[in-house]
Amino acid sequence: MVSGFKEGGVERTMANLAGGLSALGAQVDLLSARADHPYLQSLSPEVGLPVLADGDASLAAYLDARRPDLMMTGKRVDDRAALSVRTGLGLPVRLVATVGTPLSMSLTAKRFNPFRTARERRRIRAEYRLLDGITAVSDAVADDLRRHFGISDVPLRVLPNPIVPSNLAARAAAPCPHPWLAMMAASDLELEPRQGSAPPPVILAIGGLRKVKDFSTLLRAFARLPTALNARLLVLGEGKERPRLTALAKRLGVADRVDLHGFVEDPFPYLARAQLLVLSSRREGLSNVLVEAMAMGTPVAATDCPGGVRGLLAQGDLGPLTPVGDARALAASMAHLLQSPTDAQSLRRAAEPYGLLTASRRYLEFFQQILAGGVR
Repeated sequence: MVSGFKEGGVERTMANLAGGLSALGAQVDLLSARADHPYLQSLSPEVGLPVLADGDASLAAYLDARRPDLMMTGKRVDDRAALSVRTGLGLPVRLVATVGTPLSMSLTAKRFNPFRTARERRRIRAEYRLLDGITAVSDAVADDLRRHFGISDVPLRVLPNPIVPSNLAARAAAPCPHPWLAMMAASDLELEPRQGSAPPPVILAIGGLRKVKDFSTLLRAFARLPTALNARLLVLGEGKERPRLTALAKRLGVADRVDLHGFVEDPFPYLARAQLLVLSSRREGLSNVLVEAMAMGTPVAATDCPGGVRGLLAQGDLGPLTPVGDARALAASMAHLLQSPTDAQSLRRAAEPYGLLTASRRYLEFFQQILAGGVR
């Protein structure tokens, strides 16, 4: 269940998981506030898409009518709603929450006063102890739950997000509509040799235009790149930070080489043609876009932010890690990768556990263990 369905990593992951579980033979409904989102349009007709039009009342009606064996929630607001409705109805449905970011860092970022922060910690601890299972997207997220919220008596598993689609090659080879990338062709996940003079290299970033993604540091880093590289920066995503980022690009004198392009449904045609993907986040439980780029063999540079990025990039062996907010260091990493890219095969191998069916099978096994009562 993802009640408010937007253009985020949680939404994409839950849609992928619904499709993967269905392909493995499970009967799956994906509950959300809307069934017309682009992430949902490619799902098999076997996946039900009930719409939660009236919050808890809709959820209660659904659970009372359908009586599912297990429900998985994707966000804190959904965790709370599911627990409340289950208690009110007295149903035996098992509840599993997935945690995609270090929750202690999320609380810190909200800048609550100390008393409210302590109260929220106690609330999370109390609510999560009522769950039948918890999944974490990385070891760092799981460790955060244990250390800061005392989660020890609920089954907790670190499971890979189902990120890489089975039809990756076909999606990568699809035409890319952006003029900076449209001139390039992709075949079998490898770019075909370019004819004539090479077009300017394109650096790609993907994510909502939100403060946590820290695209302002990325813009400052991009402005520091040597002019001889003639690079361009393409950002795929939408959000409240657009006006501020647009103004910053103008102040830095790079507006003509930066495109805040907006949300795109399928990033793979872009990833197949970009020279580099950059993650500038302040925190990430696990970055889906890093995995997507790695699956394509596209070099990646990232901030060493709290969460699972360091583990995903093998402590920096698969892509340089720089301090959060350090534009100078990030610029140096970008320049290095543009001239000496990471080995593509190493990146692809590291992304294999995140294949749609491979990861979905791990989730299904965990759910089956919970239903059988044999997991601790």
